[in-house]
Amino acid sequence: MSDVLHELFKDYEGSGWLTHIKSAPSPEAQKRMPELIEELKDYPMAPGNELSFLDDSTPAGVTREDIDAPNGLHLYHYEPQDKNPAEKRVIYYVHGGGFMRGNEWYCRFNAINQVKNLGLPLYACEYRYTPENKYPKGLDDVEWGWNYLVNDLGIDSKKIITTGDSAGGTYEMALIVRLKRQGRELPGGCVCISAFLDFSAESPSYTINNGVDPLFSSIDFHETASLYLDDLSLLHDPEVSPKYADFTGFPETIFFADDTEVFVSDSLIGADKLHKLGIRTQAYITRGLTHVYACEMPELPESQIVYKRIREFFGL
Repeated sequence: MSDVLHELFKDYEGSGWLTHIKSAPSPEAQKRMPELIEELKDYPMAPGNELSFLDDSTPAGVTREDIDAPNGLHLYHYEPQDKNPAEKRVIYYVHGGGFMRGNEWYCRFNAINQVKNLGLPLYACEYRYTPENKYPKGLDDVEWGWNYLVNDLGIDSKKIITTGDSAGGTYEMALIVRLKRQGRELPGGCVCISAFLDFSAESPSYTINNGVDPLFSSIDFHETASLYLDDLSLLHDPEVSPKYADFTGFPETIFFADDTEVFVSDSLIGADKLHKLGIRTQAYITRGLTHVYACEMPELPESQIVYKRIREFFGL
């Protein structure tokens, strides 16, 4: 193991909740990865880039309903026609996109892949973007979607599995923090894919993987925080940076990340905190891939393993 990886994983290697894949990426991933990085190299700080080239057409065997949400937004409901009638769980998906983009195409593309690979009904929310709509407006929209599922549709919160990638991971964990503060019931499970959980950027990988991460090494996280927050004194508020939350009572959670990511420590710290509280958790960390690879390239063998791990974790 390199000195960089040893520094990142020294406190966690050997933990029962951690699976750290140390083999090289598959030939398919090695071929596809440079193409993906080229496609996304200007994406992290490009407001309004919605990745409209993605195929968000609803596949055969799945129906889509567009539910009007506040502020001209939508909650997309996907229903697989061949679902197990005895399975009552649903997915509440919050898309990534640096808090600045991801509605429409990206949201629907990822939602479709989760439905196809997990076989559950899914609700995917849109939310208002920064910097025009700073915290807490985006999180308010995510909470609206949750309230619609629980209050309007009457779905048992314990039957809801939240999923989120990147900024969506921030929002889904922040939603759990908010619900807990309100004394409300929490979801029954949580999936965090390359989750960004620390606006203070104090987790070790923000420094150690700076220059390693092919997408985020040039990002000024102080600038990112300023785009998201009017009040930088909130950097350590758990509703802003969920890494600092008291995870007592949180749902069972599975984390996915790659060891090149600046965000990988957030997943490790989150899983470790949950484990120490006796909450069932796993962290599955790959080597040499990139941020949210399972969302961007669902066809890769490594991505299919991610979906397999989710199905096994929740008994789907």
